[in-house]
Amino acid sequence: MMKKNFAKKFFHNFGTAFCAALALILISCNSVPDEISEDLDARQLIQLGQDNYDAAKYDASEAYFNAVLERYGDDVKHYIEATYELGHLYMKQKRYEEAIANFNKILEIYENVPAGIPGAYKRLSQIELEKVPQKALDEIEAKKLAREADLAAEAEKVKAEEAAKKAKEEEELRALEEAAQLEEISEETNADSQAE
Repeated sequence: MMKKNFAKKFFHNFGTAFCAALALILISCNSVPDEISEDLDARQLIQLGQDNYDAAKYDASEAYFNAVLERYGDDVKHYIEATYELGHLYMKQKRYEEAIANFNKILEIYENVPAGIPGAYKRLSQIELEKVPQKALDEIEAKKLAREADLAAEAEKVKAEEAAKKAKEEEELRALEEAAQLEEISEETNADSQAE
């Protein structure tokens, strides 16, 4: 009996400790740095982003890549690299809409910026775009069409409200003009009555 109780307590305590340790590990894996040192250059930030990506610390990875964009985004080469890395991260997380937007930004840069930037990211972006599942593309297109329909409905609503407002203003103006005419007639009638 004593052995059973000991085993039961041991496994219960061990299970609780194991779950707590696992939770701490999972929390630390996804932790985002509170503050990213201002002393880090773009290359170091990219490396930290890639290291965190490799360690499946995706939130931290995203924070480092975004720091590159915020601090060094004016430099086309750094902008392209960080944007690509974010797109690659989004693909891994199946955040396809964001990934596509990032890869399309890169392709647009290659279309509009003169030579002098490495062409590898253009090709890598094209390859990543080809990997997006058709189902995801269909869902994105459906969302886009729904947003466009919502915008069109909102525009029609605004247009109808403006037309109603204009009609009300015109009606009020007509009523004021009629009241002014009636007052003028009344004054003329009063003047004629007094003259007699």
